[in-house]
Amino acid sequence: MKKISKFLIVTIWIALIYILFKLNLLTGNMDNLNDFFSNCGNYKALIFIALSSLRIVALIPSAVFMILGGMIFTPIEGFALTFISVILSETIVYITSKVLVSSDIQGCFVNKYPKLYELLLGNNTKVLAIGILCPIAPSDAVCFLASSTGLNYRKFILTVIASNMPMMVLYSFLGGSVISSANNTTIIIAIIFVISMYSIYLWNKEQRNERLA
Repeated sequence: MKKISKFLIVTIWIALIYILFKLNLLTGNMDNLNDFFSNCGNYKALIFIALSSLRIVALIPSAVFMILGGMIFTPIEGFALTFISVILSETIVYITSKVLVSSDIQGCFVNKYPKLYELLLGNNTKVLAIGILCPIAPSDAVCFLASSTGLNYRKFILTVIASNMPMMVLYSFLGGSVISSANNTTIIIAIIFVISMYSIYLWNKEQRNERLA
């Protein structure tokens, strides 16, 4: 049964990659995405949730859809849809990690990020939160590895939501002005810079503590 589950996950992943490729959405280009959603009519919200939830298979950063949600929907709608998408996308990561535990794929992640895995084993929720906030940390890999350390779903998803909340609020409520307004762009950059510097400080602190332990 477990081998069948792994096979299905890989098959679905390949199929989704192919579909996104055919739709010319793999680049994460904002203009391509905006044009695509403009032609979706009444199904725009549902398709947005579907694609932003599945963006993980194409390795498209979540920030792309956070900004896009603020551009094509009202602030409240953009925030709500992004909120739902974050929960769904990271739930997919969580389930995938559980299915692939002890597999070659999980082993590849552990071998690629051995220090990260050690940090997660020591304090999975704290490192997960920092990993999502920190721009130099591989956030999707952090989520995948965090769930494989035995972290229960409730703690996992609450940590994911709390860590993504600052950027979801910023992008959703500033919307298209993130790109079009110089003032809002400056504000966004300043806030992101402050959050990034603090998260990098916390990330480096965790690494130092791990070396001293």
